[in-house]
Parts: sequence; C-alpha cells; structure tokens
Amino acid sequence: MRNLSEKLMLGKALLLLVCLCFSCSEDVDVTSKNNAPTTPRATLGTGSFNLWGTCNGHPYLSGSGIIVPVGNCGTDIDAAQQKNSQVANGFQMYGAFKGGSNAYSGSSEMAVFVCDNVTQWNGNEMGFVKTLNDNTLKAYLQGGGQYIWQVVATGNNGNHTYKCQAKSSNTHQVDFYIDNVYKCTLTNNSGSYYNKNYYYVGTNHWYGGSNPSGQQLEMWNRDVW
Repeated sequence: MRNLSEKLMLGKALLLLVCLCFSCSEDVDVTSKNNAPTTPRATLGTGSFNLWGTCNGHPYLSGSGIIVPVGNCGTDIDAAQQKNSQVANGFQMYGAFKGGSNAYSGSSEMAVFVCDNVTQWNGNEMGFVKTLNDNTLKAYLQGGGQYIWQVVATGNNGNHTYKCQAKSSNTHQVDFYIDNVYKCTLTNNSGSYYNKNYYYVGTNHWYGGSNPSGQQLEMWNRDVW
C-alpha cells in the first residue's frame, strides 16, 4: 500500500527496538471473468503468521481466525504477516473489515493483501484496503512506484469472501471479487502480479481521530493459489 509502505517499515523498526530492549464494473458471475485456476495451493493456518504491533492494538488468535484490532495511540501499526512466502497468482479471505468513519484522514487504513517485498514494502501488491475516515473499501494494486485503486464497497462491516486473481494473459491486470461476484479489473502497467513470490498480510494503521474501539480486521479463512 502507498501509505503502508513507510508505516510498516516504521512499525517493524519500533517492534525490533522493543525486542532488543527486552531480549470497477457491473456485477457479473465469477466464472465469466476468471482467468486462471483457483484451487488453493495453500490454506494458511494461524501458525503461518507472525503477529506484531507497535502500540496497543495487538493482533490475537480467535480459534481459526486472526483478529487485528485498531489501536488508539497517536501512531499505531499492527499486522499479521505470513512467515514464509510462496509463488502464487491469487488469494482469498473470508472475513470482515470492521472499520468506521472517525479517523482524521484516509491515512488511517486496514488492509488484506499479498506482496512480494516485506523489507521496503515498495514491491508488487494486490489486495483490499479500507480507509477509516469514510468507511470505504477499495480494490488496489501497487507496483513500480504506482498505486491504482477503485471503490468496491461503502459502509459494509460484515463478513464476506474477498478474492484477488491475477491474469496470466496480462500480468499487469488483477480481477477483484466479493462473495464470488466480479467487482472490477485493475491495471498497473508498472507492476506485475501473476506467479510472484508472495507474502500474505493483514494489517491496520491509525494516525488519530475519535476512539476507534471495536474497529478491527478479522481474517477467518486465508487461501493462496
């Protein structure tokens, strides 16, 4: 994510310091737009993730789910980050973006995505991001210094199946679905998304506003293929 890149780097640096101290289109059926097989190569259990945070919104496990609450200190970055990557061309999550409209700006976000760079956070990414100032969910692509997005839902905090599928016929394009219904195709000619070495990440970051209590990212099923 454009905003997330430098913020996650800051968050991980802060966490490391702590450790050192203590140690779109009209809806159509999914089958008409699918470009590649969607048989999961891997279903990611809770043990596949490292959970970390920089302040007071620490992620935790709830049965088979991973919950990433939004913290309320001035700068709060929290994440569930896959420990090991895999070559993939798509991912899916069943879960919820329980966000609101009380952040000061769209810099406060929560997101689920796959990315091929978890060091500088400036590589190829595809996923869904919700801005916490307007309760708006967007499909997005990042890569090659570009950030492309499109609104796919507004004001929806319930559980849904969210899916991204990169195209083999055009590796700059990704199809996006909610509940197996096609939402849009995004194109980023500066990025490439098919069969990349991806890490699966769920995260949020908060930069101020009224109390975000109860706002959280919930990931119940996590598949890559």
